Amino acid sequence: MNEGEPCQIKSTERSKSGKHGHAKVRVVCVGIFDNNKRSLTFPSGSMVEVPEIIKGNAQINFIEDNLINIMNLETYESIDIEWPKNEELVGKLKELQKDPNKMSASQIEFWQLAGKTLINRVFQN
Repeated sequence: MNEGEPCQIKSTERSKSGKHGHAKVRVVCVGIFDNNKRSLTFPSGSMVEVPEIIKGNAQINFIEDNLINIMNLETYESIDIEWPKNEELVGKLKELQKDPNKMSASQIEFWQLAGKTLINRVFQN
Protein backbone atom coordinates (compact mmCIF):
# COMPACT_ATOMS: atom_id res chain seq x y z
CA MET A 1 0.00 0.00 0.00
CA ASN A 2 1.28 3.42 -0.92
CA GLU A 3 -0.73 6.59 -0.29
CA GLY A 4 -3.82 4.43 0.36
CA GLU A 5 -3.53 2.75 -3.04
CA PRO A 6 -2.82 -0.99 -3.28
CA CYS A 7 0.25 -1.58 -5.45
CA GLN A 8 2.06 -4.42 -7.16
CA ILE A 9 5.82 -4.47 -6.53
CA LYS A 10 7.87 -4.43 -9.74
CA SER A 11 11.41 -4.20 -8.32
CA THR A 12 13.33 -3.78 -5.07
CA GLU A 13 16.87 -2.57 -4.31
CA ARG A 14 18.70 -2.71 -1.01
CA SER A 15 21.55 -0.38 -0.15
CA LYS A 16 24.16 -1.25 2.47
CA SER A 17 24.25 0.62 5.72
CA GLY A 18 26.72 3.45 6.04
CA LYS A 19 29.03 4.33 8.89
CA HIS A 20 26.25 5.93 10.95
CA GLY A 21 23.11 4.89 9.13
CA HIS A 22 20.78 2.02 8.47
CA ALA A 23 20.32 0.01 5.29
CA LYS A 24 17.66 1.43 2.97
CA VAL A 25 15.24 -0.34 0.66
CA ARG A 26 13.99 1.22 -2.57
CA VAL A 27 10.75 -0.25 -3.96
CA VAL A 28 9.24 0.52 -7.37
CA CYS A 29 5.56 -0.38 -7.58
CA VAL A 30 2.53 0.20 -9.81
CA GLY A 31 -0.97 1.01 -8.52
CA ILE A 32 -3.47 -1.78 -9.16
CA PHE A 33 -6.44 0.54 -9.78
CA ASP A 34 -4.79 3.65 -11.25
CA ASN A 35 -1.66 2.15 -12.96
CA ASN A 36 0.54 4.98 -11.60
CA LYS A 37 4.20 4.14 -11.04
CA ARG A 38 5.44 4.90 -7.53
CA SER A 39 8.86 4.79 -5.90
CA LEU A 40 9.37 4.40 -2.14
CA THR A 41 12.53 4.50 -0.05
CA PHE A 42 12.49 3.46 3.61
CA PRO A 43 14.75 1.85 6.27
CA SER A 44 15.08 -1.91 5.82
CA GLY A 45 13.61 -2.66 9.27
CA SER A 46 10.38 -0.76 8.59
CA MET A 47 6.97 -2.40 8.49
CA VAL A 48 4.83 -1.88 5.40
CA GLU A 49 1.06 -1.98 5.11
CA VAL A 50 -0.26 -4.95 3.12
CA PRO A 51 -3.90 -5.03 1.97
CA GLU A 52 -6.10 -8.06 2.56
CA ILE A 53 -7.21 -9.48 -0.79
CA ILE A 54 -10.58 -11.24 -0.84
CA LYS A 55 -10.99 -13.34 -3.97
CA GLY A 56 -14.31 -14.66 -5.19
CA ASN A 57 -16.47 -15.65 -8.14
CA ALA A 58 -19.57 -13.78 -9.18
CA GLN A 59 -22.42 -13.89 -11.64
CA ILE A 60 -22.94 -10.88 -13.91
CA ASN A 61 -26.39 -9.36 -13.28
CA PHE A 62 -26.24 -6.59 -15.87
CA ILE A 63 -23.73 -4.49 -17.79
CA GLU A 64 -24.30 -0.79 -18.39
CA ASP A 65 -22.18 1.77 -20.22
CA ASN A 66 -20.52 3.07 -17.03
CA LEU A 67 -20.77 0.17 -14.54
CA ILE A 68 -21.13 -3.59 -14.15
CA ASN A 69 -23.38 -5.15 -11.51
CA ILE A 70 -22.30 -8.54 -10.18
CA MET A 71 -23.58 -10.94 -7.51
CA ASN A 72 -21.11 -12.72 -5.24
CA LEU A 73 -21.89 -16.45 -5.48
CA GLU A 74 -20.98 -17.11 -1.83
CA THR A 75 -22.73 -14.24 -0.02
CA TYR A 76 -25.31 -13.31 -2.72
CA GLU A 77 -24.26 -9.68 -2.23
CA SER A 78 -24.81 -7.36 -5.20
CA ILE A 79 -21.81 -5.15 -6.08
CA ASP A 80 -21.42 -2.31 -8.61
CA ILE A 81 -18.00 -2.24 -10.30
CA GLU A 82 -16.42 0.23 -12.70
CA TRP A 83 -15.26 -1.07 -16.08
CA PRO A 84 -11.76 -2.59 -15.96
CA LYS A 85 -8.84 -0.84 -17.67
CA ASN A 86 -7.55 -4.07 -19.24
CA GLU A 87 -8.50 -4.00 -22.95
CA GLU A 88 -8.87 -7.79 -23.18
CA LEU A 89 -11.40 -7.83 -20.30
CA VAL A 90 -13.26 -4.86 -21.78
CA GLY A 91 -13.58 -6.71 -25.10
CA LYS A 92 -14.98 -9.82 -23.41
CA LEU A 93 -17.46 -7.78 -21.35
CA LYS A 94 -18.69 -5.81 -24.38
CA GLU A 95 -19.24 -9.11 -26.20
CA LEU A 96 -21.29 -10.37 -23.23
CA GLN A 97 -23.23 -7.09 -23.12
CA LYS A 98 -24.39 -7.70 -26.71
CA ASP A 99 -25.46 -11.32 -26.06
CA PRO A 100 -27.53 -11.87 -22.87
CA ASN A 101 -27.48 -15.67 -23.34
CA LYS A 102 -23.68 -15.70 -23.10
CA MET A 103 -23.81 -13.33 -20.14
CA SER A 104 -26.09 -15.67 -18.18
CA ALA A 105 -23.61 -18.54 -18.73
CA SER A 106 -20.58 -16.47 -17.70
CA GLN A 107 -18.92 -15.72 -14.39
CA ILE A 108 -16.17 -13.38 -13.29
CA GLU A 109 -13.36 -13.71 -10.80
CA PHE A 110 -13.05 -10.58 -8.68
CA TRP A 111 -10.72 -9.22 -6.02
CA GLN A 112 -11.79 -6.93 -3.18
CA LEU A 113 -8.99 -4.90 -1.64
CA ALA A 114 -8.71 -1.53 0.09
CA GLY A 115 -12.49 -1.04 -0.14
CA LYS A 116 -12.53 -1.40 -3.93
CA THR A 117 -13.48 -4.25 -6.25
CA LEU A 118 -11.52 -5.30 -9.33
CA ILE A 119 -12.55 -7.69 -12.11
CA ASN A 120 -9.68 -10.09 -12.64
CA ARG A 121 -11.00 -12.65 -15.15
CA VAL A 122 -14.12 -13.53 -17.21
CA PHE A 123 -14.90 -17.19 -17.86
CA GLN A 124 -17.70 -19.49 -19.07
CA ASN A 125 -19.41 -22.03 -16.77
